[in-house]
Amino acid sequence: MGSLYPPPPPGWDNRALQVPAPAAGIEGQRLSAWAQERGYELNAKPDLQWYQGWSPFVFLNAPERLGREVSARMGEAQLWIVEGFSNVEGHEMSQIVAFVLSPRLAYRAAVRSRMQKEAVEELRESLSPRKTPRALGRWRWREREQFLRRTYGRGVRGVIGDAIFEAHCEIQSPSREEGLAALPVALRHWLIQTQWRGILELRPGGMIVTSYGPPLFDPAALDATVHHVSNIYHAAIRAAAPPGPPSSGPLSMPR
Repeated sequence: MGSLYPPPPPGWDNRALQVPAPAAGIEGQRLSAWAQERGYELNAKPDLQWYQGWSPFVFLNAPERLGREVSARMGEAQLWIVEGFSNVEGHEMSQIVAFVLSPRLAYRAAVRSRMQKEAVEELRESLSPRKTPRALGRWRWREREQFLRRTYGRGVRGVIGDAIFEAHCEIQSPSREEGLAALPVALRHWLIQTQWRGILELRPGGMIVTSYGPPLFDPAALDATVHHVSNIYHAAIRAAAPPGPPSSGPLSMPR
């Protein structure tokens, strides 16, 4: 591993990694000037092994080769944004993925936006522009349970017990307590109110974020990515008093 990178947060197993593949080149002077103006580091040859060292992931596909990379600091946190390429059902898929290291992240949860039409319609009917985040948090338990049943069927109670958020996102977490600690109210409200669509994976010491949409690696798209990741990170660490240490069990993988 090159000296440019600190050790990544440990994954949930130690599977063998593939040999790094060649990376793509730099876009040009405009991207270099943009990075220099903002004090970011632009790298044409990121270390594939370092990124694969974050494996295993829950919803994210592990990168098989990389393109360009931008790195920056967000206060006590370190940020890397990279072009990742992976093979999905015989086709190469590209995405822009942000990796964050921070000692303030302490709990595990993985979130993936739901795309089912019914869930989106239920969400739109339940969210009113006049309701504040505080009002949304005052749902009675019976109303929340009925909402979950309408969305998923009888007998489903959700992972963390937040009917609105779980209509919007799939969640994986070792326990309800750790899921609530990893996904504080401020983070859940921000993801819903901004209509964010993508994958978010949190773990002790790190966070991975990717958004659905065109995988653009240009100044405008990267500015938007930095903005969104910064908001997600600061919302994730805004918990007043997380309940207890994280559980020692493995993070369940999607079926």
